[in-house]
Amino acid sequence: MNYNVSQLLKEPIGSERDFTITKGETADHSFPIDYAAGYAKLIRTHQGIWVQASVTAQVSQDCSRCLAEASHALDLEIDEEYFPEIDVRTGHQISPPTDWEGLYIGADNLLDLAEAIRQSALAILPLKPLCTPDCPGICDICGVNRNHHQCGCYSEQIDPRWEALRSLMADTKI
Repeated sequence: MNYNVSQLLKEPIGSERDFTITKGETADHSFPIDYAAGYAKLIRTHQGIWVQASVTAQVSQDCSRCLAEASHALDLEIDEEYFPEIDVRTGHQISPPTDWEGLYIGADNLLDLAEAIRQSALAILPLKPLCTPDCPGICDICGVNRNHHQCGCYSEQIDPRWEALRSLMADTKI
């Protein structure tokens, strides 16, 4: 997801480029983005390049109930400004704005969207991902995955203080 923007940096303010982001894998293997696809519009600003992108990222996470791998599609909207580190005309180093902690275009004039996609995905990742909405999870007594096997742990054990209420239930399974 690298784009050479050296020519765009030489053009006047307001110049645009549109790119299609194909299903490319991200280079960062520490983050679980499998691939990302969408489109990006790059607009020349007075200091750098403004990126407006709409991306669908496929993310793998472990289910919070059964620990099986689950895949989710995340719809990301990216609105970021990138500042060049080097002036493309003179080759001199450019000092970034004093209050800027954002993204940069490297000395090779490649704009890398992977970091912006990673940050956007981190912001909207589900805190408790599920493989299915009705995932029963793992039995906390015997450890069996209840998506695949039924265990009788809870039907066999009941607190003796609640035993009298069992007669009130039509179905004795808990």
